Amino acid sequence: MSLPDYVERELRLKAGLAWNASVQSKEVLAACSAEEVDRAMKDAFVRLDNDILKAATEAITGSVPLQRAMHAIEMAESGSCALLAMYDVTSQLLRVACVGDSRAVLGRRKMEGGWEAVPLSVDQTGHNEQEVARLQAEHPGESDMVKKGRLLGLAVTRAFGDLRWKLSHELQSLARHRFFGLPLLPSLLTPPYLTAEPVVTTTKIKPENNDFLILASDGLWDNLSSEQAVELVGRWLAKNNPEHIPRGDQFYIEEAEQGRGFVINPTDRVAKGKVYPEMKFGDEKNWVVVDENAASHLARNAMGGRDEDLFTGLVGWGNLKSLRRMR
Repeated sequence: MSLPDYVERELRLKAGLAWNASVQSKEVLAACSAEEVDRAMKDAFVRLDNDILKAATEAITGSVPLQRAMHAIEMAESGSCALLAMYDVTSQLLRVACVGDSRAVLGRRKMEGGWEAVPLSVDQTGHNEQEVARLQAEHPGESDMVKKGRLLGLAVTRAFGDLRWKLSHELQSLARHRFFGLPLLPSLLTPPYLTAEPVVTTTKIKPENNDFLILASDGLWDNLSSEQAVELVGRWLAKNNPEHIPRGDQFYIEEAEQGRGFVINPTDRVAKGKVYPEMKFGDEKNWVVVDENAASHLARNAMGGRDEDLFTGLVGWGNLKSLRRMR
């Protein structure tokens, strides 16, 4: 089952409704209190993570064929962040559940024109003081647990999988002995250090203002700020949906009328001696509006924009680890 399936199952349990295709999601939501909805989202995330770890544990300790065992262990060794948004059309409430450093941002029209970036999640990393305080309370005496913004070497403080930060020393040692497990963390004292329980936020949406939602992983936010991403979607709307141009916002009107920022620089215009690792991939001077899809538009402008040489090079680059080191 997928994460949304887990959430729906938990909502139905909270509402006391058995699985029935004739019962629509809005009916399930209506049968739950606000607290039950939040709890259902949190329980669904945790249940999915527990199922991933349970399968790995059974593979490590039981008699499971090698192929199945390796698949279960590999799934649990891998780590993943997650964002899930759920909108109730009746109450016009938008809930966002976040695990890790993916980010949700609401684009909201301002009265004076333009768009405002409203954060709907907070990055859960070792730089987040609230997350560090939570970890210190859960693991007293382990002062070296978070160093330079990393939890025992890991950037995030909440995640799915990542069994090296969750399973006991004994289980990991057995996995390494029986199969091909990864080396143990040197400071593994009181696992689990990671949780998959999300932080859930609730926001009232204003459909009449054409609010929009951006959900993206850290790859986008490494190169664009929340404000820049909202600004870019605003420019995309000005070209593709002119009716969404905020009243009185002369900049957006000029953008739509004059078509500035709609031209790509060909790949043959490559400056001599270009130093790619020093380039700012999301540089505003290279922003361009050429894509029919808003998500593609954001991705392009986070990876070079009108600089076709940079954009096509990054998109076609197979060695992502090398690219990570560049950044």
